[in-house]
Amino acid sequence: MDIINRINSTRYLGREFLTWVWYRSATQNGVFELPDGAVEVWFDARLTLEAQGDIKEQNVIKAESPTETSEAHAALLTGKLVSDARLRVVHGQKQWSFAIKGNTLGISGVKIPALLSREDDDQLYERFMLVEEIEDMVTALYRQFMEIRLDNDLWAPEIQAIRTWVHEVDAD
Repeated sequence: MDIINRINSTRYLGREFLTWVWYRSATQNGVFELPDGAVEVWFDARLTLEAQGDIKEQNVIKAESPTETSEAHAALLTGKLVSDARLRVVHGQKQWSFAIKGNTLGISGVKIPALLSREDDDQLYERFMLVEEIEDMVTALYRQFMEIRLDNDLWAPEIQAIRTWVHEVDAD
């Protein structure tokens, strides 16, 4: 299988990942345990859910807490997955905000924590380090997801818990 076909055949994993992050964020009060310590992950300002298959029906939700809207929950109930989102990540005293695409897991529009350095050269280096730090956290979250996703003994109960959560959220 050539690389383009392989990429196209696994694009759904990014959407599953973002939907899993939503589920875990909602059920764990936003807290994820990563190798470098706990981080909080919240969906912020914009959320796009998309149907699978040939017809690309979308729900774009713009709200302060888009995952709390009835439209977002209704989209989950119809089987849509998160295709794009704006996330807020808090680690210690630092907070990032960024957009992430489900198909590629590409990060854009990163708002980094306030800089501590005073010198221009040091500020540039600090910016690079803060962007690298958020990339590492997203990678660690994805690694955590993939460890569950690739193990059928872990994924089967996880997907059942997600389905139960979707239906319980709707009942509330």
